[in-house]
Amino acid sequence: MESSSSQVLKAAPRAELRVGVMQGRLSPRPPGKLQEFPWRSYAEEFPKAARLGLHSIEWIFEAPRHEENPIWTEAGREEIRGLIAATGVRVQSVCADYFMVHRLAGESPAALAHHRDVLADLIVAAHSVGADRILIPLLETSAVDTPELKREVALSLRSAVPMAERYGVTLGLEMEIPGHEYAKVIESVGSAQVRAYYDTGNSTAQGLDIAQDIEPLLPLLHAVHIKDRVRGGGSKPLGTGDTNFQHFFPRLMRAGFKGDFVLQHYFEAQPELEAERSLSFVEQLIDSAKSEAA
Repeated sequence: MESSSSQVLKAAPRAELRVGVMQGRLSPRPPGKLQEFPWRSYAEEFPKAARLGLHSIEWIFEAPRHEENPIWTEAGREEIRGLIAATGVRVQSVCADYFMVHRLAGESPAALAHHRDVLADLIVAAHSVGADRILIPLLETSAVDTPELKREVALSLRSAVPMAERYGVTLGLEMEIPGHEYAKVIESVGSAQVRAYYDTGNSTAQGLDIAQDIEPLLPLLHAVHIKDRVRGGGSKPLGTGDTNFQHFFPRLMRAGFKGDFVLQHYFEAQPELEAERSLSFVEQLIDSAKSEAA
């Protein structure tokens, strides 16, 4: 990564519930997949998000062409800061899909050392554009499903803690395992800079009732991906799958959750319209849950 200048954008204060969107959800859908970095349209997503009233965009940092990703270069970060200044739409978090390919556990010592260095550099890059969270996916190809993998990933995360503390960046772990096991992985790191980034749809697809599964994670919860899936199956438009949103949101409100919600909804040919519908769906759930908790 190119060296970062002293110019940084201060992270937005975490005072109230905020709804953002995953990068790419405001661009034409990529062929054969739901998510990838939108090389041609990432800048255009900022004014679109502003028009919809979205607080932030979760930036994607993935393995393909990662050295060309704007967040990885000083010129790119300057461009990102300019887009934020022009639209008021923040980059509050970075989705580090890079680590689904270049894993933080189960690799050779040399590879692990390199991947840990990338994470340290990404913390600095995230901070420089005002992001206070990096999502670390520990699922699918990067799942930690053995004691040895859990031990290794804890070591990798601990190695990043000093940088995370220095720059005020939380490492949010996303996993597809029951909440009580999920909590143990987080607690094994032993740092307040490592927290849960819960995905409602992925947990539902594993057969979990998210309103109950979230319970042991509530003290550790930093942010939530909003997604709807069927049990054992794929993504659906919000409100049409099996995800138990109706009981999940009231549970968060009763617990006093003040973190972020990020839309990672299913979409097809009308990205802005489908993002608008998804935002409205979540805002109605939040308002209803607040009234119920009052």
